[in-house]
Amino acid sequence: MKNITRVIFAVALMIFSISATAQLNKAYFYYQGQKLISQNKFTEAIGYLNTLIDVDSTIAEGWFLRGVAKYYLNDMQGSIRDFSKSISKNQLFTQAYHYRAIVENRLKNYNSALKDLEFALELRPEDQEILFTRGGTYIETSQYSKAIQDYNRVIRYAPNNTESWINRGLARLFSNDTTGAINDLSQAIKLNPFYSESYARRSRVYLDKKEFEMALSDMNQAIYLDSTSTMNYFLRGLIKNAMKSYKGALEDFDKVISIDPSNSLSLYNRALLKSQTGALNSALDDYDRLVKLNPKNVLVFYNRASVNFELGKFNDAINDYTSAITLFPDFANAYINRSVAKSRIGNLKEAEQDYRTATEKIQKYKATSQEAYLAMADTSKKFNSLLSFDTDFSEGFSKINLKNDISLPTGFLPFFKLQLVDEKSKSSFNDYKKPFIEVLNGLTSNGYHFTFTQSNNQNDPTTGIAHCIDTTKSPENIKHFYKALQYSSMNKYNQAVREYQNALKNDPNNLIIALNLAVEQIEMVKFINQFENEVGTISFKMGNLANAQKEKSISANNSYNESISNLKTLETNLPGLAIIPYNIGNTYLLTDELSSAIDEYNKAIIIEPRFSEAWFNRGLVKLIKGEKQNGCLDISKAGELGLNQAYSIIQRFCK
Repeated sequence: MKNITRVIFAVALMIFSISATAQLNKAYFYYQGQKLISQNKFTEAIGYLNTLIDVDSTIAEGWFLRGVAKYYLNDMQGSIRDFSKSISKNQLFTQAYHYRAIVENRLKNYNSALKDLEFALELRPEDQEILFTRGGTYIETSQYSKAIQDYNRVIRYAPNNTESWINRGLARLFSNDTTGAINDLSQAIKLNPFYSESYARRSRVYLDKKEFEMALSDMNQAIYLDSTSTMNYFLRGLIKNAMKSYKGALEDFDKVISIDPSNSLSLYNRALLKSQTGALNSALDDYDRLVKLNPKNVLVFYNRASVNFELGKFNDAINDYTSAITLFPDFANAYINRSVAKSRIGNLKEAEQDYRTATEKIQKYKATSQEAYLAMADTSKKFNSLLSFDTDFSEGFSKINLKNDISLPTGFLPFFKLQLVDEKSKSSFNDYKKPFIEVLNGLTSNGYHFTFTQSNNQNDPTTGIAHCIDTTKSPENIKHFYKALQYSSMNKYNQAVREYQNALKNDPNNLIIALNLAVEQIEMVKFINQFENEVGTISFKMGNLANAQKEKSISANNSYNESISNLKTLETNLPGLAIIPYNIGNTYLLTDELSSAIDEYNKAIIIEPRFSEAWFNRGLVKLIKGEKQNGCLDISKAGELGLNQAYSIIQRFCK
């Protein structure tokens, strides 16, 4: 960050040299952007820099700073685009070439990175930071001798640069010069014996060499120097685990959680490790904490129920299975296990009823998707695998992220439909007016209104409608419409569809009700795969998502195709409503027709250019199709439009 601050102050005078007519305005937005970047408020900074660029798009520094903000949001494609714009405005902007090279390096576009670095070094031949970056790029491209030469130059200019000794040590390590690597890392420690990173890096070299005692000694020192680093405690836990010191490993995981009590992934991993080593009561305590942190995660309740069952706490197990069923009403496996738990306490009548319910749901799952049923039957195995998968840090420090939650959202944004939301909720469609919507909003009070929004954004209609609408005085079509919203919010899709159909019978020409009905029918078919989607991030990371999608059942595809036909009819009658092609695109995703999905998102974006969700989903489709650059640019655009979750996707898939 200090390097960025230096650049910011260096270019400040350039801003003030611009024409006096708008000088104050430009300076204000520039310094607001600079201030927010220095405060790590990168998303807010982008808003101010957008305004600066809108005022005068010729200011190279405006593009540059926005590129910096995007860089720190891990929006690599957006960052490189802005740095390129900056260079197009000022072809001698050394820092822009340097930072674009850094981004290209992270994108693994090494030839482009080296080209930018060569040009930057022509402008500033002895710049240590540029040489440092080029050395890192040479390491990435396995040109270790060249990397060593660059770090030799940096060390000659700045012999006390600890990071250069560390990186040269890594270059020597990759050149199979283990002795040289240890010597350089040792020199880094000698230069600054209070820099924990040097010990941590050398510890990692020893760990790779399976010299566990030396690795442990260095990591102990790293932790002594920086007792707040959760990363180092976690790594030491791995070292102790490799040494079969399981108690010690648990102690280090305990420390991670003591520093970051809300670290759900660490808590969950610890709960698994405890349950696997027989510490069931202690594991139960961790699951209790996880329930508070993740009260809507069905699998936390499901796994806690299993621990309660093993402890003989059958009533508690029953309660947990009930919670899981409440969150996921079609969770057949939870019904089966609750049936067993009820039989253990002698409640044979209810046990038999649960078993019958489970059997019915299993038959429904088998009829619709054999894969969905098998995935549910194998729940515990899949979820337990998170421990070994997410703690495999063999690729180094950069791969460690202790901030991951149990639920790692990587999927597409959901369907849009008309829903009751808080008036403060933002939507691109708040200004969309139709008589039916105006009638609904005319009956609504207490801070609520109806608008088109994501299907998972709805406020709780069971409380919202009760407090802001007197349904007893509403027309029949609206009464049924309200009931449909209530059932939908409780995942009771059959009842919701029935109420939408009743509403449509009372108002057969109401296109908005027909739109909600079409979406509800799609979600009803899709819902049977909801359990699989709960752990879908594992398949996505392991590269199995495409295979899973190809195994959709024929019956489900037929239902989706019928819904697409219905939506296209609505699209003809409501040509200016962007959510319809968006919803069609989402449905094409369910049938694996990715090109058709892109076509529909294109239509949605043409109708509503600020439809961030359409940009986001189109970007994900392009990523899946292997169009990484274009996909990341779309997701970057979604981030620019205020969709914050875009940056979590960019961080995972656009580096």
